[in-house]
Amino acid sequence: YFTIVEILLIPAVLVRVGIFTRIPALIFIVIFYFGYQVYSILGSYPELFYPYISVFSEIQRQGIY
Repeated sequence: YFTIVEILLIPAVLVRVGIFTRIPALIFIVIFYFGYQVYSILGSYPELFYPYISVFSEIQRQGIY
């Protein structure tokens, strides 16, 4: 899905960065975009991530004690 901000922001950022002149910046933008999508999914469906959180907390507990 795309919000209006994403539709307007991403092409402007790509044009400003220059797609072929600064590849590392483009890669950073793509990674940031997918990270933002994962973060929004985490906010919408936190029950999908509960098993991982419980495993991580168990590992933390073993490390503490």
